Parts: sequence; C-alpha cells; structure tokens
Amino acid sequence: MTRLPSLCLSSLLLSACVGEIGGGAATDEAMTDWDSLPSVSAPDPELSGLPRREAQHRALCATPRGDSFWQAVCATPRPNITDLASLLGVAKLDDDRAFALTGNSTSLVKSAVSAINPRLIVFPRVTEMREKPAEMTALGFVRGEPFVEVVSRDPSTGDYNFYLFTFERQCDYDGSCDLASLLTEEIEHGWTAFSIYSEGDVENTSFDCRSCHQPGGYGTKKILRMQELEFPWMHWFPQRFVQRTESDRVLTSQFFEAHAQDAQYGGIPIATIQNAIDEGSGAQLEALLVAEGQAAQPNAFDPRIEAEVKAGSSSPIWEKQFAVSLAGDSIPVPYPLADVTDPALRAERTRSYLDVVTGAAPRQSLLDVRDIFSADAKVKLGLVPPPGASGRAVLTQLCSRCHDGRGNPALNRTKFNVKNLDGMSREAKDKAIFRLQEPATSPLRMPPWRAANALPPAELAAAIEELSK
Repeated sequence: MTRLPSLCLSSLLLSACVGEIGGGAATDEAMTDWDSLPSVSAPDPELSGLPRREAQHRALCATPRGDSFWQAVCATPRPNITDLASLLGVAKLDDDRAFALTGNSTSLVKSAVSAINPRLIVFPRVTEMREKPAEMTALGFVRGEPFVEVVSRDPSTGDYNFYLFTFERQCDYDGSCDLASLLTEEIEHGWTAFSIYSEGDVENTSFDCRSCHQPGGYGTKKILRMQELEFPWMHWFPQRFVQRTESDRVLTSQFFEAHAQDAQYGGIPIATIQNAIDEGSGAQLEALLVAEGQAAQPNAFDPRIEAEVKAGSSSPIWEKQFAVSLAGDSIPVPYPLADVTDPALRAERTRSYLDVVTGAAPRQSLLDVRDIFSADAKVKLGLVPPPGASGRAVLTQLCSRCHDGRGNPALNRTKFNVKNLDGMSREAKDKAIFRLQEPATSPLRMPPWRAANALPPAELAAAIEELSK
C-alpha cells in the first residue's frame, strides 16, 4: 500500500509536503509576487466584496495596533507565510506553546467539529503560577475551510483584537479544490497568498467575531471564550495533565484512529499530540484564561453534568443551561456527552479518510468527515431546532447569535431583532422570509450554513408563519 505524500498534486505543492513540516519563523523561500497570481475562481461569497492580498494588507496595516500579531504581520518586509507551521512561527507559537483539541465546538465552526475533525487551539503556555504572559496570541483552526481564527492582546490597553486569516492555494485558481484538499493534511500546506481581516472588516458577515466574544453587546469589553473551563473538560483532548479524563479515553482514540497516517494536525506533529502530557490539554487552556482574567464565562458548562449523565439518561443541570441558549440568551451550550457523533457515520468516514490518505482509494471517493453528528447532537448543539418547535422558538434559538439587538446599530442586520419580533417592521420581516427561503449556497440564506443546518420543512414553515404575522 503506497501512502500519498500529503496528497500533493502539483509541483507548486511539493515544497510543502510532509517531509518539510516543522515550526519556526516564516519560510525563507522566495516571496510570491501576489500580483502575478490568478484570481480565486470561487471566493467565499461573504468575503468576495472585501479587498484581498496586498490591498487588504495595506488597509490592515494602515491602522496601527499594539498587539504582537499585528506587529508581526505588518512588519517590513511582509512575512512569507506558506503553511500553517510558518503561521505558527509568525505568531510566536512554534516554541514554548501549548495546545488543546476539542471534539465539540460552540464557535463559528461548530458544524465541522468532532474528534475526527477537531478544532485546534494553539496558545502561549503559562507558568504554574498562572502568570499573565507578556504577549498573548492564540490561533484556532479546523480543517474544512481555508481560514484560521486569530486573537491577540494589546498589552497597552488589555483589549483583544480578533482577526480572520484566509489563505489561497493552487486549487483556488484552477477550481480543483475538492473535499480531499479541504479535509486532509493538504489544507495545511502550499499557501500561495493570504488576506488578513480585522474584526471590523467581517462584522457584517457570519464570520463576525463580536457575536460570541462581545456578549455584553456593542461597545463593551471583548472576552476570550472557553465554556468548559473546569475539570473534566468533557470535550477536550488529549487530557493527561492532571489525570486522564473520559474525553481523553474516548476522543483521543477516535482521533488517532483517523489520523494515525498523518504527519501533523493543525501544524502540530501527530507524535507530539500522541505523547502530550502537559503541553496539550484543556487544563492548559483553562490556565491561560485564568491568567488572562477570563475565568468568568457566560453560561459556562457546569462540570457536574458529567456525573449526572453517568447516573441517569439526562442531566437537569444541562437542560437548564440548554434552556438559556434556546431563549437566545447565550451561544449554544456544549453537548452533555463527550462524543457528538453517530458511531456508524464516524466509522464509515474514518475508513474513507484512511483509504484516501494511504492511497487505497481515489481522492474523489472521500466522504465528508464533518457530516457525522448524531441526530440527538444536531438538536442539542443548535444545528437544527427541536422537532415541533414554534416559529418564534425557531427564530429565537437560531438567529439570536447575530440578531438579538446587541450588535452595531449602524449595521442593517440590527433592524432584525428576534428579541423584538412584535415590534419589527413589515419590511424587516418580509426580508427575513425571503432570506429563509434562499438556497443553501447563497450568502443571504438565513440562518447562515456555518451557524445551522437548513431548517426542516415543518420548522421552516413555522418560522415563516411567525414572520407573516
């Protein structure tokens, strides 16, 4: 059986294959002339109207910021970032860093995250005394889309600046980006250009950082988010720092079953993840948030939920927290069990992934490893509304993240406030009805596909009926 070398498909990608993985500063390879590159054939619909490459770089760097990430990417000459490892180097996260993987996310990328396609957070490692690091930049990444989320603290103000780092590859120009190019290690290599957007650039899109990180509303302090801030960190792995947890036993084994043939995940060598004792864990991420003064989290996942679930089939504490998110008063609460997947779907897609990365099956046969949630998890993660939910309940649960009246009053989206349906104008309601019926590929579809699945027919009809009043 011949293993494909990181699924490299062209000479452009060969320099970024598995053999050259490693941390460090931005690569010393000759810098690509961005003006010489073709246009992206299918840009993200929500970002297509924004500047790209050099124009966006000039715009970002024209407004000075005090955080270390901005200073690094706006240095002269511009850093040559060609893969995830070199991005970690620019962010000073290639040494004396920590990391944690999660098999359940309540973030922007929640519909993509499970143990076999986890979200990785890389961040500064803090001391045992939990002293606040002088500089703080953290990256969040999950395979499936060509972007990395970044947060970096301004040491002079203490404020957090959020960035969306998007990257391009050869397949973006010739239209050959397929599931294998997005969901295997291939997505972490061969970057030809990048564009970095500030939180203000993307606040009128589903990428809006502030909808989660500014829970107090427009103009208030932004926060870091980690809803499972205490032991047993039910969805974080590997977890052997304090003592091995259930999530480590369940989720780590699922992860390595799928990724044993990979060289890295999220720029971190698989061997490092496999042998992590205290470098990788939810406990380390908790330590960072405590050091940063971010231990007070809205609707934080109650650690007693694990014991309640073990003792019975449900958790009254979790149900109470879920009710808060159903009412639109918080982002979704994490799932009450460690594993969010359907076992049959997970086994099928793990086998498909391994067959493709080892060369036993053609890349075109790869099944989508993101599509593995159990029916129960889809409801409890807020990807679909509870069956039979009223139209008002559907709108409140699925739209409150961006449309609860707390956003920038200058944006058009604030005119649609699901917390004030009775006071909403007929024009705003009609526009919402139109957007609810947009095709799944449309950037106008409500709710956006990153936030939730397409509404089932009965719940869609109920939401439209409510808006028709």
